[in-house]
Amino acid sequence: MLLMPLNGCAKGVSDGLCLHVASYTATEQAEAAEVLAQMEPSAVTARMLADYGRLREEARALCR
Repeated sequence: MLLMPLNGCAKGVSDGLCLHVASYTATEQAEAAEVLAQMEPSAVTARMLADYGRLREEARALCR
């Protein structure tokens, strides 16, 4: 009885797995690549972008 209010929050197994992965145009990707190429490999922003790329790949893999 106490858990009944939480039932509305429960999701099925397939509901929460697929994440929206934003699409970028070839022009946007080229611009981002140029900016990234100018950064030092040790720059925190470069590391963050690499992490973001891995997360995008993992999100895509979940929905294949």
